[in-house]
Amino acid sequence: MAAEVTKPHDSKVSRRSLLAAAGAVAGGAALAGVPRVARAAGRSFDAEADVIVVGGGGAAFAAAAGAAQGGTRVLVLEKAPAIGGTTARSGGAYWIPNNHLMRAKGVEDPKDAAVKLMARLAFPSVYDPEAPLSGLDRFSHDALSSYYDLAPQVVERLERAGVIRSQIAALRPGQIATDGITWTHPEYHAELPENKAPYGRTLNPVGAEGGGGGSLMTGLATFARKQGVRVMTGQHVVQIATNGKGEVVGVQAQTADGERLYRAKRAVIFGTGGFTQDRSKVMNYLRGPIFGGCAVPTNTGDFIDMATQLGARLGNMRNGFFVQHVLEQALANSSVVDDLWIPPGDSMIMVNRHGVRVASEKTPYNEHTQSHFVWDTTRAEYPNLVQFMIYDSGVAEDPAQAYGMPFPAPGRRAPYVIEGATIGELARNIQKRLDKLRGKVAVNGAIGPDVRLADGFADTLARTIERFNGFAKEGRDPDFGRGSTPIQVSWGGPRRRGNDKNPTMYPFSSSGPYYCILIGGGTLDTNGGPVVDANGRVLHVNGQPIPGLYGAGNCVASLAGQAYWSAGGTLGPGITNGFTAGENGAGESVKEV
Repeated sequence: MAAEVTKPHDSKVSRRSLLAAAGAVAGGAALAGVPRVARAAGRSFDAEADVIVVGGGGAAFAAAAGAAQGGTRVLVLEKAPAIGGTTARSGGAYWIPNNHLMRAKGVEDPKDAAVKLMARLAFPSVYDPEAPLSGLDRFSHDALSSYYDLAPQVVERLERAGVIRSQIAALRPGQIATDGITWTHPEYHAELPENKAPYGRTLNPVGAEGGGGGSLMTGLATFARKQGVRVMTGQHVVQIATNGKGEVVGVQAQTADGERLYRAKRAVIFGTGGFTQDRSKVMNYLRGPIFGGCAVPTNTGDFIDMATQLGARLGNMRNGFFVQHVLEQALANSSVVDDLWIPPGDSMIMVNRHGVRVASEKTPYNEHTQSHFVWDTTRAEYPNLVQFMIYDSGVAEDPAQAYGMPFPAPGRRAPYVIEGATIGELARNIQKRLDKLRGKVAVNGAIGPDVRLADGFADTLARTIERFNGFAKEGRDPDFGRGSTPIQVSWGGPRRRGNDKNPTMYPFSSSGPYYCILIGGGTLDTNGGPVVDANGRVLHVNGQPIPGLYGAGNCVASLAGQAYWSAGGTLGPGITNGFTAGENGAGESVKEV
């Protein structure tokens, strides 16, 4: 959808106080790298609004929707040539506990259990269901508790305002309805004892343009325009301006027409996405090597650079919403459009460079991707840095098995698929492909000398397949529990005719051809950044809010910690906290320059 572009204009607001003001920040710390335009005494602002929202995706436009009530003037500044961000690439789902559609079906989602579920997945190293606050610090526990309370309220309010219309995500073919209710796929962690409502929290937008993230963005942007929100694209915000009291009063942007300074009378809200596309930040902050991400190219963590100059506290920097990618696509372009959620295929396994499996191939993406980050202390290597998706002709030629990413449709070819008539020939062709890719780097993963098949790979792979075949015949995977959870059965693929054991597993053919796709770790986006409170206010290192500065979405420290609770675990908090930040930012008092 084309963005509305408004040309900047001069306002009569003077910059006379910004000479000293831009050097002062919350808590009294000095601001490094003061913008040149902020030192240009007497120059007027190029445009002004009550609230400025920086970013053009779901969290940003939710913030604009929250702020644009009661006549509040809102200006949206987007770095890219068009709005949408990573949200427009997404499936558009949002994870909302205790939502109104669940309640309408009489489904209970008790708060205590829901918060414990979120806590267990977000902070597993400290989680204790019997401890006060489940073992979490009060700030983290309160954030989860507030999300449970706020998320269903925000979605209902957006629906009443006509911004979006929600539905429980559609039932996939072959699933069985439970309790007389037609459900979506189960939660990613439906099997956990804390999960008392394993169906119905994931919502999708109902609307035009094929649904998904496009529909969500259409609803949010259309509502914003109707509320008088101005949208300006091609605006790369690079600095935050403050007054002599350390209050945020505007932003500086780089544009095709030069530098611009914009006045925010009440608040500035950032919804600019994570730092997936900034190699330096990924190298220094993220805990695992990745080759790419679904985040759009503009997601370079700009807010981290600006907010830390104001003394903002950072949090959750090592985590992301992780997902696997076809390695060669990520090497060609680190902003990857396609990814592997829960890959289809029953006679399919993933092995590491030694030819052994490392996880259930049907594990949800956030968890499975983290298997790439395992460090072998004896060999001093990442043995799983690149994983090898091996499958047979039964998958390649069956539309019911090769029904989605990363498999090409039966009868078609993809340049990233490696083929061999035997396991030995497949192994040789895999090594040839790795040799061809050597030296290629994307984000912070690289095809170096260690990314090669180990000696004896073909023989080990043959034994691994033989072991897997035995498990498939029995219908049970004692190594990794493949097909043992509701989500793995639901999304792992349809049952092959004759398979009355485990629908996610089927023995490999005894003869070739065999196929391989190289798989690398990546992200939907990172989710670390400045720490915000339940109101969306950015916190200084001293624990106090930085006056007039807010954030939401993947550009701030996610309350989800290391978790991806289920489908919609990114947009649920992004929309909820964006809308909340918008409302609270609009309610701030006017700040003088």
